Amino acid sequence: MADDLDELLDEVEAKFCRDTSLPQQRNQEDQAGDQVQDKSKSPGKSKQDATKRVDNDDIDALLEEILDDDNDAKNRPTISNIDKSTRGGNEAASQVVKRKCCSVFLGGSAIPQGVGTSNSKRVCDQLRCISCDFRIASFDDQEWDSTCDYLFFRNNMPDCQRLRAKLKKCKGARAYACQCSWHTAVALTDLRAQAQLRWVCGKHDT
Repeated sequence: MADDLDELLDEVEAKFCRDTSLPQQRNQEDQAGDQVQDKSKSPGKSKQDATKRVDNDDIDALLEEILDDDNDAKNRPTISNIDKSTRGGNEAASQVVKRKCCSVFLGGSAIPQGVGTSNSKRVCDQLRCISCDFRIASFDDQEWDSTCDYLFFRNNMPDCQRLRAKLKKCKGARAYACQCSWHTAVALTDLRAQAQLRWVCGKHDT
């Protein structure tokens, strides 16, 4: 009888102890599963947050680029403005008038230079030779030495420093020269009276 009672108690104890341990084990397993699920969810959530941040950065960069393009378009000159400025520059250039001496004069350093007319007898300072096509060089208060020759001017024109080797001081005189001719003037002289000089007025800017 005692043996039967012990066996019955053992069966009851085994049954109830196993049943009570199962919920605890299940709770532990459920908690472990929740932790694993939370861990598996957290990377996805962080990735989603990072993706949102990247998308926001891309949108901000795109907006800044659009604003920059708008500013460039506002600051960019239009075709009409370019045409107006070009026409204005051409009109200003066309308004520059060049005048030619009516009467071409040579003269000494005391005579003023400028556009020569019948009323305003000025010495032309824009002379050009039609023979050698050189612009005429002039030296105030200087005269050419008598030893000057064609080869000297041919080899040294238009180097003014080398030309000075044949210049002499002469108060009130003015020495003229191109590559093929030379002349010293003191008084006002009409160029037409110097037939050997092939010089003309090269026009003056006004």
